[in-house]
Amino acid sequence: MARRRKTNSHPSHRDSCAPANESTPLAQRIEEICLDAVASVSPAKVEKIALQWLSKRNLDPDAPSSAVLVMEAFALAGYLALFTPTLLGAAPIERFIRQRRADADDRGRAALDALARASFYLLRLKSRAAPQSLVAEDLTTGETLNVFDEDIPIGAMGADVAAWLAPLADGVFVALGPLTPLDAAALAEGLSFVRPGKGVGNPRRCAAAVYRHVMRHGGLHIEGLNLFSEDLFEELASLAEEEEYDDLDRLAYAVAATKKGEEPSAETIGEARRLASPPHLIQAMTRSVISRQDGRSDLAEAFSRISFIMMETLDRRAAAGSGDEDQSLEFIAAVIDRAVKEKRLPGETRSLFEELRRRLLASRRADADKGAGDAELARVLQRIQALRAKTVEQGCTEQEALASAKKVAELLDRYGLSLGEVEMRDQACEGVGVDTGRRRRAPLDECVPTIALFCDCKVWVETAASGAIRYVFFGMPADVEAAHYLYDLIVITFATETARFKNEDMTIASGARRGSTRSFQIGLAHGICDKLMTMKAERDAANRLSTGRDLVPIKTSVIDDELGKLGLSFHVKAESRKRPVAPDAYHAGREAGRKFEPRRGVEAA
Repeated sequence: MARRRKTNSHPSHRDSCAPANESTPLAQRIEEICLDAVASVSPAKVEKIALQWLSKRNLDPDAPSSAVLVMEAFALAGYLALFTPTLLGAAPIERFIRQRRADADDRGRAALDALARASFYLLRLKSRAAPQSLVAEDLTTGETLNVFDEDIPIGAMGADVAAWLAPLADGVFVALGPLTPLDAAALAEGLSFVRPGKGVGNPRRCAAAVYRHVMRHGGLHIEGLNLFSEDLFEELASLAEEEEYDDLDRLAYAVAATKKGEEPSAETIGEARRLASPPHLIQAMTRSVISRQDGRSDLAEAFSRISFIMMETLDRRAAAGSGDEDQSLEFIAAVIDRAVKEKRLPGETRSLFEELRRRLLASRRADADKGAGDAELARVLQRIQALRAKTVEQGCTEQEALASAKKVAELLDRYGLSLGEVEMRDQACEGVGVDTGRRRRAPLDECVPTIALFCDCKVWVETAASGAIRYVFFGMPADVEAAHYLYDLIVITFATETARFKNEDMTIASGARRGSTRSFQIGLAHGICDKLMTMKAERDAANRLSTGRDLVPIKTSVIDDELGKLGLSFHVKAESRKRPVAPDAYHAGREAGRKFEPRRGVEAA
């Protein structure tokens, strides 16, 4: 009965657009708690309501359209039952709030308070006021409401809908559950509960009447607004024609078919890594337990083996700085604990999880012991970390930043050249996630690929749960540490040089002040990239000339092998449209970047 539209990472809106960090976490918590509350409603009560609505419909058990109708009826019935008082007087949501309040933190209590004030509304969607919010008219009072939701399409504007809304302190409303499009007859049914000048007399009875009418007589379908899309009909029809087994089952049979003592094929392991996710891991472990209970030890071992590959993959991703907290093993353990407690998973699933995690920790310790004797690597990392701490503390100009970059490059090259190819291939790759705290790209981001190239790393961009941009640098430990350091260095450089430009050189820029500043920053990014690329070419040429070795292909081969073990799928995004710049400001920034001189900054630090 979860909502199809996601709203857990949307900033709230007030007077056009409130700061994202004010309402986003609260809205996310409200939705999470509401879904938990719906799940706690008696299934028998939900089923009774849904069957009453559908009793006069001619349902075909084999028709996908009937399956979708039943799913929608159960979803609407769940929310109606949650907010409807029982014979004892209290609605399930009230009991749920009392039970959760004692253990809730401040944000949790604020979310519970919002849910306690939730009510049923008849709305007309008017317009999108901001990317994360829209303006709606309360059809029972004529008031204008700001609703927190970025997924409703523009094509749905003008539609009449029924919805449960929870109010936030800033006057914004968060939609709970599905928005139900209403035709003229369904809307008239709802408006019959309106008392002149006082709005809806009994919101819960109004909701019951509206939902009953929609389920018995059919309702409107608006793509992107209804709980289930029309595409679901085709999906359900195709599922009926497919084999009984899903991808996880097919993978288990492939592993079970492997000869004893042999490893599964690289393709099979790769597929297990690509499927790695908390839901798939939990499913694989549960199927292992069930297979063993059914006497299928071969399948039980196969599912267990797949579970370990997935667990190891998720652990590698976390070590690489990729993904959010809800991908961690600790989070998965908590989910399993709760599901076992609620009897939604067999208890043996938790035991298998702990057994696999012990194996993983033992493997991790063995890898750590293997690299523990590399004293030279430890010294290089310590030196880079010391430079980073000093420079970040003091701030730096572009000349000082490139001075530090050159010093770091010398440390990396000296260490890399001291390694033999076998030693380099034995090193475990690492990663670091760098959160920008920004949802939109900035000129600084143009430096990120060049930083990775300069430090012989790979880099990719992710969107964090908060919606912020996160970069992940992945490669040899010293190279990753250097990339993280250089990124921080350039962040400070942008702040230092932008402030200097505003104070000293703004008069040379044409156009608006904001546009001039952005033009300067674009030029600064291009200048820094030019200098780093020149330094990189000089380094590689010098290394080949002095030693006859080229480190880059060796590192690339090692990193590509390790990257494959993360099971991630990468997509190349087309470059966005170029924006015009103010020429004077741009050239001032590019000149500042080209003046990058590494030595002074390192000596000062």
